[in-house]
This record gives sequence, C-alpha cells and structure tokens, in this order.
Amino acid sequence: MAGASHTAARDSALLKQVMLGLTRGGRRVYICLDPEPKWKFRVDPGGSTMALETTLSDITVRLRQGKFPNEQAISQGIILRVLQELGWDTWDTTVVWPEYQTGQGRADFALCHPPSKPAVFIEVKQPGRAEDAVRQALEYAFHTGVPFIVLSDGRTWNFYLPAEKGSYEDRRVYKLDLFERPATEAAERLELYLSRARIQSGEALEAARKEYRSQNRRSQARAAIPEAWRELVEKGDELLVELVASAVESKAGIRPEVDDVAEFLVALGKPTIHEGPRNNEGKLGRGHSPVPPRSGQLILRGRSYEYKNAVDAMVFVLRELAKGDPSFLERCSQHPDAQGRKRRYIARTAEELYPDRPDLRDLHETLPGGWLVSTNLNNQLKNTIVRLATEVAGLTFGKDVIVKF
Repeated sequence: MAGASHTAARDSALLKQVMLGLTRGGRRVYICLDPEPKWKFRVDPGGSTMALETTLSDITVRLRQGKFPNEQAISQGIILRVLQELGWDTWDTTVVWPEYQTGQGRADFALCHPPSKPAVFIEVKQPGRAEDAVRQALEYAFHTGVPFIVLSDGRTWNFYLPAEKGSYEDRRVYKLDLFERPATEAAERLELYLSRARIQSGEALEAARKEYRSQNRRSQARAAIPEAWRELVEKGDELLVELVASAVESKAGIRPEVDDVAEFLVALGKPTIHEGPRNNEGKLGRGHSPVPPRSGQLILRGRSYEYKNAVDAMVFVLRELAKGDPSFLERCSQHPDAQGRKRRYIARTAEELYPDRPDLRDLHETLPGGWLVSTNLNNQLKNTIVRLATEVAGLTFGKDVIVKF
C-alpha cells in the first residue's frame, strides 16, 4: 500500500505540470490537469502562427508529392485545414459556408461575418488552374457585394479586390506561392488576409486595400524579375526557347536546335567560354542540323545505369520510380512543372501532349498504366521532369537520383 501511495503521489505531481493543447472550433485550447486548478481551460482566440507554419510545411511536402489531385482533396486537405488554423469554425456552416449560392453560381466557400453574411469568397481549382476562375469569382463577388475573394489550387493563393479599378491582374492584391515562400512568410501573409479575427475587425480588408494602393508594388515586382528569369531559363521554358529559336530562324534562315537555345540561355548567367565549331554527329532532326548523342551514366537509389541519350534517361527514371506505385505517374502529371503554358508533358493521350501539333503526336514514349511522356522536349525540360519525378517519389535529386545531360 505504501508503494501504491507513493506512486499515486508521484503521478499527481506530474499531472499538475501537464497541459494538453487541443483544438476547439479552430482555436487553441489549453487544459490543465491539476486536481485543484486555478483555471480549467483557456482558449487562445488568435490561433497560433507557429501551428500554422507547421501545417503549411506539411501541406507543402504533400503538394510536392502530388497528394492533392483534385478540387475535393484540396478543399478538404488544404483549405479547411488552413482556415481552422486561422481561427475559423470549419464545422459551423453559417460561418464557413460551403457551396454558397450567389445567383450566378456557387462559390466553393464563403467566410461569413456576421454568420450567414459572406465577407470573403474562396474559389478552389485543380492544381495549376487557380487563375482560370478569376472572371467567374469576380462575377460572384459583384452580384453579392462581397469585397474580397481568394482563388487557390492549394499551392497558390491569389487575393483579389473585385470592386477596385483596372484589369483582373490589376485587382489582384497578392499572389502567394507555397513553393516559393518559406512557411513563416506564408503564415504571416495568410494571417494578414484570412485570419478570422482580422476579417471580423475589418483589418484584413483594409490591409488588402492598403497593399493595392501601395507605391512599392512596382519596385517589388521589378526586384523579382531576375529570379523569375532564372527559373524560366533553368526549367527550359518552351515559350521562351521558341521565341528565341523563331528569331534566329528569321535572321539566319536556319532554325537552331532547341537544346542549343536552352544551353545558350542558361549560359547567359555564367562566364563566357569560347569554343571551336562542334563536330556534329548523330541523328538528324526535322529540318535541323545534326545533334550529338548525349550518352552517360545515371545513379538511381545507389545503383548505376547506362543511358544512350536524355530521352532514354528521363523515360528510365519515370518507369523505375513508377514500379509498385500505381498513383505515381498521375501525381507527376499534376505537378506544376509537368505542364507548359499550352500543353502537358505527362498525360493519358497524345492530344494532351500536343494539342496544337497533330504532326508531333508520335513523339512520345509509353509509361506504365497507359501514361505517355512527350519526347519533343529540350534537355532542360527533360531534366526538370526527372527532378519533379524524384520529388514526387519522396527522394532527393542529387543524392537518390543523380543524372546530368
């Protein structure tokens, strides 16, 4: 009995020091297990920025792995989760109203204050399609008098003031990309515009209007130009390469190889190295000069494999990583880097790979599960596809997958 009494006393002492952080209607709740507490629970009405940062970090990892393939998954796994961290009672449909009828259609979510009176509309779209619904969302807002709207595909969050002047782009206050911003900064921006407390007080709307009027918008955009250029070049953006290739063809009468253009653009940011003429050997492209084959060796999960060219390496990595994972290629196809401005690089049909070029639809390789991958890509894009496939598989490029072409 003495031992039991000692154990009970020890456990009681420990319990007095324990607090549990739970969630109550989107707020942080602290419960004290003291047998004679001064308070039984306390609610933190403002939510927790640190908790939101943790949530956003987890969401970003899952986004990169392609875990949110459609609007329903994004709504449930991202939007509602973030709103809860921002203090919204996601279970109260008079406060977070799903499928709100506007007269012109249904907004995916209406954040209401007071209850049943929309203050913000949120439109949810498939990955890579967030901005496709801007006109529709602005019409919803116009007909209901809602002053603030958000368009999101989970990764990007676009904030608009529908009543302001100018084009759709002019009325966009801010675009948040979870892949481009650290979780701390993303959490601060979401708190600024979407926290329940700030929307109820009017501070969120005022902050958006202040941002709209800010004279710093132009300088901020100008400062981001070098980084945007670097990303376009490193990923081998097709439109950029096509513009340069067309300009060269107009001047010289001969169209350059897309890989030569992509390499030139990448080299713009590097020291210039003068080389002698290339000894071109290899297959002839359609109306192009010969291109040397790019054989080499790649490392996948510690094993070495030979490849004949960049296409061979890209297809090999996709096929190997797809083994034993039926959803892998679908997740890859949903990755933002797996689609250009006009077409997809991984798709179910050749028409999706080349919607405007029926003459190129034979230029693809077949992957497991009936998926296709375009082979009419510059080498920078092939490298981008290998990188995104590595990311979706939960591996690290440069460590688990090593290839250079």
